[in-house]
Amino acid sequence: MALNRLKLLVLNKKYVGLLLGVAMFLAFTGGGAAADESLAASLNTALSQPSKNKSKVSAVVVDVHTGDTLYANRYANDGFIPASNMKLVTSAVALHTYGPEAKFTTTLAVAGDDLLVIGTGDPAFGDAKLAERDGRTPMSVLDDWAMALRNAGIVKIKGDLVVIDTVFDDKLVHPTWSSNNRLQWYGAPVAGVSFNSNCVDFTFVPTSAGKSATILTVPAEGGFVVQGSVKTVGKDGKHNPVLGKRPAPEKGMSVYTVRGNLKQRSGPHPKPVDDPRLFLGEVLKAHFARHGIEIAGHVRLEERVTSEMAQRSRVIATHQTALPDILGRVNTDSQNMMAEALAKLNGWAYELRQGNLRDRGTWIGGHAAAIAFLKSQGIDTVSVVSADGSGLSRDNRVSAAVLARLLETMLRDHEHSEYYLDSLAVSGVRGSFRKRLKSLTGRVFAKTGTINGVSSLSGYVFADNGRIAAFSILHNGPAGGFRQQQDRAVQAISDWLNDQPGVAIEDPDVVEAMRHVGLLAEPVAQ
Repeated sequence: MALNRLKLLVLNKKYVGLLLGVAMFLAFTGGGAAADESLAASLNTALSQPSKNKSKVSAVVVDVHTGDTLYANRYANDGFIPASNMKLVTSAVALHTYGPEAKFTTTLAVAGDDLLVIGTGDPAFGDAKLAERDGRTPMSVLDDWAMALRNAGIVKIKGDLVVIDTVFDDKLVHPTWSSNNRLQWYGAPVAGVSFNSNCVDFTFVPTSAGKSATILTVPAEGGFVVQGSVKTVGKDGKHNPVLGKRPAPEKGMSVYTVRGNLKQRSGPHPKPVDDPRLFLGEVLKAHFARHGIEIAGHVRLEERVTSEMAQRSRVIATHQTALPDILGRVNTDSQNMMAEALAKLNGWAYELRQGNLRDRGTWIGGHAAAIAFLKSQGIDTVSVVSADGSGLSRDNRVSAAVLARLLETMLRDHEHSEYYLDSLAVSGVRGSFRKRLKSLTGRVFAKTGTINGVSSLSGYVFADNGRIAAFSILHNGPAGGFRQQQDRAVQAISDWLNDQPGVAIEDPDVVEAMRHVGLLAEPVAQ
């Protein structure tokens, strides 16, 4: 009887139309009980694509307080290329794995006749932005180390300067990154030791017309050579300085080329090095020489601290970077190399938990760590491929549904929610989001993402009435104008949230996170 009734229902055109309409609505909104038609209409309009446009968008909005899906379009669960929104996964895994108290150390030690530099994966050693925050420069830490050597009475090293990467494999760049990516700062190589984001910073300074411009670099020397020159021209001349990079000889110095004309100061322009380990070693050797400390031998690489080294070693100095500082550089500033270091650190920790004590941090291990973490949070990983940590690889895949659920979980349920929230860019205020959505200044914490044919934006909207939404919008395709669509969509989410009844913010993790970033005032002592 039930089957006959179903046949009659399907054959009735009136009901066929009704069913199709319901099906289309569920396909576009996700069908959640809390999905709102007015919000769906606003977002559908904001994210609408021209009929001939081959671009696609995956979009989801989740109520952080209740966990209800407020909006999910037809591609919500499909794996999209996320660009830098992949950093949301990488940074969440790192925060969960290591905790906010974690510090990553680079050590200077002597062992017999050799000077050792021992890395444990700190990607922010000599980082320009963190140094500037503290009133220093990338070279300041090297000055500190030179002073530490002299204070220890060491002014000559008879042996070699040995750089030891104790944690990562020897794959410095991801195999799926394009050759052009590898020539840009955002494609800098990753290793267990780093310096200045594994880049040389170039600044061109004009002199007199017809004369060669001055080329300033940070660092000033060590581990690289510069070929060519740039000519200073008058005010009517053409301004076209060109900075290039050539493939380095095997285990050789990084080679940069300069040419063109210069009218006004230009820079700094960062260019990646070829091997961060050799780069740091050569920079240290040259910098120590400036401080009157001679290293008689060469720079050489080792994979581990041998038992003989350990027995003979004496620590001279250490430098530590706190994990929250790295998270801020990754999510606020979209620093790719640091995200890759976190991915490999995640993989290294994951392998250790599996009992693989000899394994090193790899991108494959980083993927396994990401999948394991997401599953532990009850998030479906069918759509997830974490090829690298930064999102530069076009092999990455993740759905808006996964990112929205991750964001909801990290704010509402995670014990370190305040550090995750504080790592993000803020609308109209800071990072890669500072010039966008100024109408919602300080109310949207998000991660942007852009590579060719991909634009993404995922984060949180904080309404004035206490409501909070986690959202993810992933655009894939050839068309432009994605950022404008994303901003319209986020404005629509904010407008809708503020039109709803206000709610009390009672979840302790959410309260702590909002106080941490200044969205809630600290309680007044009675």
